[in-house]
Amino acid sequence: MSLVTSLLLPRQQQLNRLFHIMVVFAVLGPTLGVPGPGFKVTFFRVTFFLLVAGLIVRWVNKHSMQSFHMYHIRWHIAFFAFWTLYAAVSLTWAGHLGYGVRYTVFLVTMLLLTLSFPFFVKHGRNMEQTSRILFWVFFVLVVFGLIESLTFWHLPSSRYYMNPNAPNPTSFFKNQNDFATSITLGLPFVVTALYMLPMRRKTRWLIYSTGIIALCCLLMTGSRSNSGFALPLAGMAWMVLIPFTVERRKLTRKNLLKGVGLLVLAVLVVNLLTSTLLSQQARDKLGTTLGVIQDLQGSWQLPEQDPAAGEESPASGDQSINIRKALIINGLLHLHRSHYLGVGAGNIEYYMAGDPGVGGKTNMHNWWVEILVNFGVLIFTLYMFLYFWLLVRLWKLADRKNAAVLPPVIRWGATACLISLIGYFFGGMSPSTAIHFTPMWVVYGFALTVVAVGTRQLKKGTNHDPA
Repeated sequence: MSLVTSLLLPRQQQLNRLFHIMVVFAVLGPTLGVPGPGFKVTFFRVTFFLLVAGLIVRWVNKHSMQSFHMYHIRWHIAFFAFWTLYAAVSLTWAGHLGYGVRYTVFLVTMLLLTLSFPFFVKHGRNMEQTSRILFWVFFVLVVFGLIESLTFWHLPSSRYYMNPNAPNPTSFFKNQNDFATSITLGLPFVVTALYMLPMRRKTRWLIYSTGIIALCCLLMTGSRSNSGFALPLAGMAWMVLIPFTVERRKLTRKNLLKGVGLLVLAVLVVNLLTSTLLSQQARDKLGTTLGVIQDLQGSWQLPEQDPAAGEESPASGDQSINIRKALIINGLLHLHRSHYLGVGAGNIEYYMAGDPGVGGKTNMHNWWVEILVNFGVLIFTLYMFLYFWLLVRLWKLADRKNAAVLPPVIRWGATACLISLIGYFFGGMSPSTAIHFTPMWVVYGFALTVVAVGTRQLKKGTNHDPA
């Protein structure tokens, strides 16, 4: 009888547990699943739909979602609802309905995944629990990436599966760029936790070692956009934030010297490991990072032929930058033809097929342009406005002036999310598409959680974590 009751009216504790399981599978889901005819039933999808079903059952029985604690992010929720509606309406002018429906399903799933964080993580202690789970997921990702670099053994989800000669680690992702982007998204949480959260010495060394492994994996992916652009941008944001986010009493000469020493030690260890593990292919690719800038400064005219067949060698050593430039140019042309309403959810892949200069690629390989071209100027403007507003709100919560009011976990979360989302300005230009790139949506959801919890507690004016 109790089993029937728990199925008909799931307890909040059971739903919270299911939420955390879903979060784990959200990142590991591409690998963990059961292959079916033409599709794969991943554990993420299973837990996601079980969680949605459980919430619907509770809503039907209790006639309430108990979501008032999300009041401070109501404009983000309203935008997500409007974005979903716009995506559905855009199907009426989409050139390929199948692409549009598929993309809209991805969009709804990812937006719900994002909102599940502020919905379930209501207090600082919930945030601590969720943070620990996310850390262990990140730990598994980078440790397996290191093992992959040593053994060249790739998971079935990897593009290099059954290819023992492929040196680039992909971990639980399809390609090395996705893995690299997940690292640049996660590193700010690891680095800032070392000095913003109270913890035991053993835990601190575990987190420090995880950061070193993550940096090694990042370099071994050979991702220039993440290693050469996203990571330095996040690093600069981190350095700028230190005097504003660390209490003045902690900014002593001893602590600063200790921090510099640990940073130098990390660089030396990473250099030692990568000098042995870094493949020549990755070395050559990372060595052409400056060439990427030269390629970007070159002509933005569409070539008359496919760049892959071009005679002139680009400064970066390959044609990927020229192809990405062609994708952007063609995408903007399609946006113009759509009267700036967007080509329709997911339909840029349909219109891009056969366009000049794209080398057979159809995905935009740029999250920001993907939103603009698929959904038009209106959605893009609202998305970017709320993105920057989120950064401003995170900055205010991270400010050391609030140290007496906000607990360390909230200020740490605000600082880490701020750095991570700033770095993603370049990181979002690495994956082929981010519509189903779960690490980005997880960080976005965690940032909304920090704002919802932190703003509510800041208004209460107490460091005490409310029940």
